[in-house]
Amino acid sequence: MNGENRRRDGWDYGRTQKKQKLLRTAEEELEAKLGFDLFTEGDKRLGWLLTFAASSVEDQETGKSYSCVDLYFVTQDGSSFKAKKKFRPYFYAATKGNMDMDVEAYLRRRYESQIADIEIMEKEDLDLKNHLSGLRKSYLKISFSTVQQLMDVKRDLLQVVERNREKFDAAEAYESILAGKREQRHQDFIDCIIDLREYDVPYHVRFAIDEDIRSGQWYDVSVSSNGVMLEKRSDLLQRAEVHVCAFDIETTKLPLKFPDAEYDSVMMISYMIDGQGYLIINRECVGEDIEDIEYTPKPEFEGYFKVTNVQNELELLRLWFAHMREVKPGIYVTYNGDFFDWPFLESRAAHYGFKMSDEVGFSCDKNQGECRAKFACHLDCFAWVKRDSYLPQGSQGLKAVTKAKLGYDPLEVNPEDMVRFAKEKPQMMASYSVSDAVSTYYLYMTYVHPFIFSLATIIPMSPDEVLRKGSGTLCEMLLMVQAFMANVICPNKHQSDPEKFYKNHLLESETYIGGHVECLESGVFRSDIPTSFKLDPSAYEQLIQNLDRDLQYAIRVEGKMDLNTVSNYDEVKSAIMQKLLSLRDEPVREECPLIYHLDVAAMYPNIILTNRLQPPSIVTDEICTACDFNRPDKTCLRKLDWVWRGETFTAKRSDYYHLKKQIESEFVDGNNGQPAKSFIALPKVEQQTKLKERLKKYCQKAYKRVLDKPVTELREAGICMRENPFYVDTVRSFRDRRYEYKGLNKVWKGKLAEAKASGNSIKIQEAQDMVVVYDSLQLAHKCILNSFYGYVMRKGARWYSMEMAGVVTYTGAKIIQNARLLVDKIGKPLELDTDGIWCCLPGSFPENFTFKTTDLKKKLTISYPCVMLNVDVARNNTNDQYQTLMDPVNKTYATHSECSIEFEVDGPYKAMILPASKEEGILIKKRYAVFNDDGTLAELKGFEIKRRGELKLIKVFQAELFDKFLDGSTMEECYSAVAAVANRWLDLLDNQGKDIADTELLDYISESSTMSKSLADYGEQKSCAVTTAKRLADFLGGTMVKDKGLRCQYIVACEPKGTPVSERAVPVAIFETDTEIMKFYLRKWCKTPSEVGIRSIIDWEYYKQRLGSAIQKIITIPAAMQKVANPVPRVVHPDWLHRKVREKEDKFRQRKLVDVFKPINKKKSSSLNGPRPIVRCYKALNGKSVDKATGPADSLHLHADHNENTNDQSAPAMQNDLPPDNIDRNVDYQGWLELKKRKWKEGIQKRKKQRSSHQLNGASQLQSGLGKQKEAHRRTGVGSYFRTHEVALTRCHWQIIQLLPGSRSGQFYAWVVVDGIMLKIPITVPRVFYLNSKAPATEKFPGKRVNKTLPHGKHSYNLVEVIVDEERFKKESRNLAALLADPEFEGIYETHVPLEFNAVVQLGCVCKVDKSTAKRTAQDGWRLSELHMKNTTECAYLEESISFFYLYQSISEGRATYVLYMPALRVINLVVVNPYQNKDISPAFIERQFREACHQLSIEPPASRNDIVFKVDYVGIVKDAEILLQGKINELRDKYHGPTVAVIECPSSNLMKSAVPALDNFPCVNVPYNAHDSQYQVLGWQNVAAKLGMQRCAASSQWLNGRISLSRYAHVPLGNFEVDWILFTADIFFSRALRDQQQVLGWVT
Repeated sequence: MNGENRRRDGWDYGRTQKKQKLLRTAEEELEAKLGFDLFTEGDKRLGWLLTFAASSVEDQETGKSYSCVDLYFVTQDGSSFKAKKKFRPYFYAATKGNMDMDVEAYLRRRYESQIADIEIMEKEDLDLKNHLSGLRKSYLKISFSTVQQLMDVKRDLLQVVERNREKFDAAEAYESILAGKREQRHQDFIDCIIDLREYDVPYHVRFAIDEDIRSGQWYDVSVSSNGVMLEKRSDLLQRAEVHVCAFDIETTKLPLKFPDAEYDSVMMISYMIDGQGYLIINRECVGEDIEDIEYTPKPEFEGYFKVTNVQNELELLRLWFAHMREVKPGIYVTYNGDFFDWPFLESRAAHYGFKMSDEVGFSCDKNQGECRAKFACHLDCFAWVKRDSYLPQGSQGLKAVTKAKLGYDPLEVNPEDMVRFAKEKPQMMASYSVSDAVSTYYLYMTYVHPFIFSLATIIPMSPDEVLRKGSGTLCEMLLMVQAFMANVICPNKHQSDPEKFYKNHLLESETYIGGHVECLESGVFRSDIPTSFKLDPSAYEQLIQNLDRDLQYAIRVEGKMDLNTVSNYDEVKSAIMQKLLSLRDEPVREECPLIYHLDVAAMYPNIILTNRLQPPSIVTDEICTACDFNRPDKTCLRKLDWVWRGETFTAKRSDYYHLKKQIESEFVDGNNGQPAKSFIALPKVEQQTKLKERLKKYCQKAYKRVLDKPVTELREAGICMRENPFYVDTVRSFRDRRYEYKGLNKVWKGKLAEAKASGNSIKIQEAQDMVVVYDSLQLAHKCILNSFYGYVMRKGARWYSMEMAGVVTYTGAKIIQNARLLVDKIGKPLELDTDGIWCCLPGSFPENFTFKTTDLKKKLTISYPCVMLNVDVARNNTNDQYQTLMDPVNKTYATHSECSIEFEVDGPYKAMILPASKEEGILIKKRYAVFNDDGTLAELKGFEIKRRGELKLIKVFQAELFDKFLDGSTMEECYSAVAAVANRWLDLLDNQGKDIADTELLDYISESSTMSKSLADYGEQKSCAVTTAKRLADFLGGTMVKDKGLRCQYIVACEPKGTPVSERAVPVAIFETDTEIMKFYLRKWCKTPSEVGIRSIIDWEYYKQRLGSAIQKIITIPAAMQKVANPVPRVVHPDWLHRKVREKEDKFRQRKLVDVFKPINKKKSSSLNGPRPIVRCYKALNGKSVDKATGPADSLHLHADHNENTNDQSAPAMQNDLPPDNIDRNVDYQGWLELKKRKWKEGIQKRKKQRSSHQLNGASQLQSGLGKQKEAHRRTGVGSYFRTHEVALTRCHWQIIQLLPGSRSGQFYAWVVVDGIMLKIPITVPRVFYLNSKAPATEKFPGKRVNKTLPHGKHSYNLVEVIVDEERFKKESRNLAALLADPEFEGIYETHVPLEFNAVVQLGCVCKVDKSTAKRTAQDGWRLSELHMKNTTECAYLEESISFFYLYQSISEGRATYVLYMPALRVINLVVVNPYQNKDISPAFIERQFREACHQLSIEPPASRNDIVFKVDYVGIVKDAEILLQGKINELRDKYHGPTVAVIECPSSNLMKSAVPALDNFPCVNVPYNAHDSQYQVLGWQNVAAKLGMQRCAASSQWLNGRISLSRYAHVPLGNFEVDWILFTADIFFSRALRDQQQVLGWVT
């Protein structure tokens, strides 16, 4: 910025003193000529500060230069003068520790000739920890005589600071220890500078902030020996009468080209000075002399122009420059003059050998794209329109702005006709030229002038910068002023961290989720046409109950009145109550709607103010910990949510660092023949760019994509309620100023109405002017006010905070969505905007009411829809922790509640039109039209009519269409009226425009776009504009397209057929050439030999499709959504819409579940006598299922009766015979006791019966077995043992622990528990698939014909179920695949279903052997068909506690930790693999960690302190640890023979099983592994890893019990769950349900 200032000021600090003096003298002479004499002596002068700029002054005695600020004043009599005020530029430097004095002395010596002064200052640094306690930070304020000296020293010190920051903390700590033991050297002092602040504040801004000088204010200026003194005159408010010159030029141009100052010339200059118009005509270009002209489009915009005709362009320029020197305007006004008018004049002046800067003091800065002078302002109205007018992008041309802001249609001439008209119709061109000058002058005087100079009085910048800078920069300037006043040091500009990671991936970008915008309806909504409403009675009941609360809130909070002073409270309440009761009692109704816009006034600023949000207030735990106010009962920390969004590269952190290391060793080729550079020698920004390019290529190659899907995360931000409130105070003062302007605007609107009623034209004009002024000011303040939120995320912002921006938008979205929930129930929401809701409420909904008071003059009018929303907002968003500093010395704060977030009501409106999308399920956001009651357009948003370059056919169609939506008295009549417009335009295309001239037709169907680059720069890109440019070059020559800025106007031709639209663009210019040339090129481009004409080559179908698309969006699809027959039958509905319409009209359409189930009123349903529904409540109690019948009233007794119902095992059929359990024991204890006794008795009898039958069956089987083998029993007990198991296998149910695949295809091993013994049994699982053939069964794959339903609605012809073993299936897979090519085979199903999945679906977790199956040993194979699934309610599954041992592993680069926990042996073994000698862990440590983990999980340790043994073993390599574990597990197998499960938690269970073969002797259950466990730190890793291992170990039993419960519920073996167990369980349930319904699985791999 300072460099720009130096260029702009015209000072080159590298020149000699003499040259500087000459330059200044020349400048002063020019400024004196233009009215600004230097004020050096004399009496005090009163002046209005017009502008100011950085400059320099030379001491006549010493010859030394000093930086100063040139101040340009205008006096009350219209004269002007200039003053120079010296001011030392400075910046701040921070040092380490208490080194301020030493560093100051060192800097004075080092920069003796450059530094003017150094001062140690105490500043409040909001980044300093615990600064709220009163801590201040010392800074060196280093001042200089000139800006150049500051720049030189700053450049030097910035490198020092960067080098110092790169030092490690450890090195700094080491140096601080040694500091006291050795003598400090000079180099050490420079190393103590750790930060520079405010070094990049522009010099003139620094001056304006420190001296409190602003443009647009009056000052008494005096000169003394001490220099210039300025004293602000706050009593003078009226602005000075500055000469204002608004000008516009008209130039020649080549066809289809933008004017080029190299060869084009100025035809006319029209300008207005203080309301008087002038026009200078260049007769070289204009056909005849022009007389004086009057152009007065409206009485208030007078335009009398004196015309001067000159011979050539040189005379024109000299005359204009001379007139400017004579009149001496202080303000020059243009429209887009920065880009066109000034640069063109400068180039043409240079063409004739003189400088524009020498004539009028203005020069153009091509880098900045601005034209400026020091002494006068150039205020380009286009800059105001772009930033502050709130006009859409397509309506920012001078003609559109004139129409929108000044209220009249200006003259328009096609740019291609201007040169011809200057010769043929010079009077018309002269009128056109002066019309632009009139528009520009009155636009400036009416809107821009009051706006810019109002802002300039508070923003420390010149008016030119106030106009051109972004709203974020203006916010920053306001904040810097407040920071200076509060003695707060400004932070440096934010720089994002280029190496930020999220979950081990480099972040490509991060931001926050913004406001919520959503369209909910489409169609026409009118206040005079009934709309159907389906209201929620419960919502109205709630409003009725809250009525007193809401009205009292309106009186006390919004009206700030005492309730006792209101005289008609009951009357207002009764009126509202009656309406609400009527709406509640008749929820389904059809009536005329009230169309409202409920929006939150200044939502984002008020969220900031309510929650005391500012970037320094966003605090972390670390910041709070250091604060003196951090106490257990603190109320100064407020937590608010926000949503973070980030995009990460697919490569991992290790990949990134590997690439970085690789690229750092490379050399980069130099540009323009320069030698190659080392990568490290490149600037940091370039390094990062090249590294990211390398990373992108790597990601694309390695991961097939560059970025992962965006991630969102709900985060919580802590906001300090005691932070220095300078930011919040700035926002509040700006908001209050806007409210003041809005209030004044309303006052003057009232005065305007009174003036119109009285007919006083002078008062009418005055009132109209003031309304415009205040409306402009409040709009401008709105723009900047909203930027306080956006500023905190701006690139390079000094006060940057993503968290704050996220909190603001998330809070705003929640407010709107909560309001939408209410509006949804009481009316019909139409569109959600960022800060409001468009909605329809029933016509009978309560609207506006007036409270009268005992003071007859005082009234309060409320809007009920607004009040009901504001109460909810206040309840949900009031900040009860807002704190204000009361005593700065003792640091005492006062706490109060704050909520300035309030809804406003706009409306009701006459109509709202919302278009529809052509795609199903999509609604178009931010596109609607709204009409006032008088039929005027209140708001038009998003339509093509507002876009630049859009097809004029569509724009004119829409312009005619919108008013017609107000016609008709029913929805059908309304759509008929708009359909008539659509049909007329369709007719125009159908009859190929036969009723209009060719030129008018071309105007309607041509499109235009301006090429931002030259044609060569577009390369191989294809578009209509590129094709048009190529064809223009074809017949106008290649020079046409060598530069950028070519305006391509084209139509789309129908030839050559079959080619893309982009290749059929024909330039409109061809139709303006000679007929034969036109025919030649049209035949060439369209590749047609026949006769060609405009109508014959136009692609009418293309334009019908474009128009039809607009008609569908605005008319036909919305009509269908509102149950109106297609009003434009020629435009056919899309296919999906027919289905949608049928669904809407279907009387028998299935209702939604939410419509069926409604929340019950607990008070009404609490009666014991009324009938209540019975709800089945299934709970797992000690592994047994309890089916308990309960109703809503019994839910309270469920826990009380829990113990009594534990043993209730009666089947559902039996329970249905029992009376419902609805007797309250507190009311009828005897009845309740009788019911319980009956249930207990039946339960006892049932259990006895089961036990007796179980014993009889078992005894008879055992006796028969014993009788046959009596002799064998005598010989040995081993045979008896195995024969008992044989009997148990067929008699008892199998509890399947795990199904494991065997070595052969189709063979599985089942770990089962049978009669208390665990066995490993082989099971053969066949392949089952289905062939669907049109012909009878195939011989190749014989099977059984079945009748089953195929997936996806496929027709079943001859469906054959084939069962083969897996090995044969694999051999025949080729033949099977060949069948798919046979047309006789429709398909093959279930070939991809995994065998293990099939087995789990068929067996579940409990099964029983078929009775007809022959007995066999556990080693004999069993077929899947011999086993039948049993329910866990019939047969218990793992109800007796099963023994387990737990094995845990974490491993990282040769280091590892193993935990083996064996409850059966009461041992916990920790094995640490450490290649080094250090042993950090003791048994006592792991015992303590284990017990702490148990305590946190609320688990009792499995044994007493003395019984459990903790062991720690250290080994050097992983292999030794695995051998150790093998021995321990074998020891467990030898000592404990009961059923045991291995619970394994490690990175790879397969690797673990192969490394520890003993695990093959147990069923293994895998716990999902946390990869973070293996991310060991460098130091202290043993303790961390052991602690994690003990935590996992303690949780293992709890996890196993949960998994067993899940197995019972899902009927899945314990060891067969997949990692995503939820999805796997759903698949199992769904597959079983499909099989039960005789359906074939549609398995997708």
